[in-house]
Amino acid sequence: MLVSARMKVSVMRDNREEIKLIANRLIHWRPQQSRGPWCLLAIPTFRCNVECGVCFRNWYPIPPFLFDELTDDRWLRLVDEAKDMGVRFFVIGGGGEPMLRGKLVTAMCVKTKRLGMEGRLQTNGTRMPPETMEALITSGWDCLSISLDGPDESVNDAVRFQGSFRKVEATLRELKEMKAKFQSVYPSVCINMTFTSQNYNRLEDMVEFCADSGVALLSVNTLIESSEADTRYPLNQKQREELPVHVQNAVTKADALGLTHNLNNLLFLPEASKNSMLPKNPGSSEFSLTLAGAHCLEPWTGVSIVSSGQISPCCFFWDEHAESIQDMTLAEAWNGPYMTAFRKHMLEGNFRGECVTCSFPHSKDYQLLKETLKDTAHVAARIGLRGLAHKFSSNLRKHGVYGSYQRFKEWRAIRRALHNESK
Repeated sequence: MLVSARMKVSVMRDNREEIKLIANRLIHWRPQQSRGPWCLLAIPTFRCNVECGVCFRNWYPIPPFLFDELTDDRWLRLVDEAKDMGVRFFVIGGGGEPMLRGKLVTAMCVKTKRLGMEGRLQTNGTRMPPETMEALITSGWDCLSISLDGPDESVNDAVRFQGSFRKVEATLRELKEMKAKFQSVYPSVCINMTFTSQNYNRLEDMVEFCADSGVALLSVNTLIESSEADTRYPLNQKQREELPVHVQNAVTKADALGLTHNLNNLLFLPEASKNSMLPKNPGSSEFSLTLAGAHCLEPWTGVSIVSSGQISPCCFFWDEHAESIQDMTLAEAWNGPYMTAFRKHMLEGNFRGECVTCSFPHSKDYQLLKETLKDTAHVAARIGLRGLAHKFSSNLRKHGVYGSYQRFKEWRAIRRALHNESK
């Protein structure tokens, strides 16, 4: 299988304060009592109006259950539930083209902003009617992410589909004009580019195209490679050796033009592995320190809801047997057996093959989150020891030696239960 990494949610900006908030949320993680996901990806449909060469849809049939789509009403109620669970970042995108359900998506966007969450819409940019553009602008929608894999027709259309470049170019032009009409900076535009052997040496040109088209962010994502059956899109060894020069030149140009980007992540491309198992994490008495050693934190920080309602810890795969919000609330699915088991496996280093070659855990922001989590955990542990000493002294005065010992045993049992993710 060879699929685009374009669905993975990322925010290219100076988000150190946001990372601190996420780390603080993880520090206070408690099974059945968590503060919920920071980010939610809603995938309203797996239907699509195009056939792109890098898309997973070309490699195996889409499971029939994914075409049993949730109703508009259930998707709109999900927005409410996300807000109630503390979701801060609501993303609409996924395995098909969300604008095939354009009226629903527009309503979800407006409601998301009305409830105060940050919003991002991922689209191929070929079905963006004026009424949706206007709704995004007037509601203050944060980011419109459009897929484009090259700075001109010859490159982009070779990776995606004939005529796609001109359609996206027209969408960008119309949106830029409408934003000027409403005197609004919203939504900011992100170009989501899948990195291939066709465009790796056109990064500078892509930067220039984005700057000229009113694009604020350039997100360049790698392919997920778990098979060598197709060699059209992955970089060969020679191209990998040439890559650093192209990346550095593109970074220099992007920085000079004020274009936000994640180009530096391309210098840390993961190699495909035949073994889907990584070494188990070292043991730790502190859950938060163990969590910082997990290969990926997505099962704790984010969640995806696929078209038929099943919950998933990641946008790269889905499971028909996972809990579905068709039958329960988002909170019940988030704390259900499927997600709990997945988190346990991730902590043990026992996870799916897609996880091994995914570039997301190697990104700069992701590594910063892990380091921040470790630092926060150490501080919390030091404060906790001082607090424990004070609490023990106070209990000793109030309850005596035997009473204090009994209360300590009760407290320890509760702590163990809360930190046991498998329960």
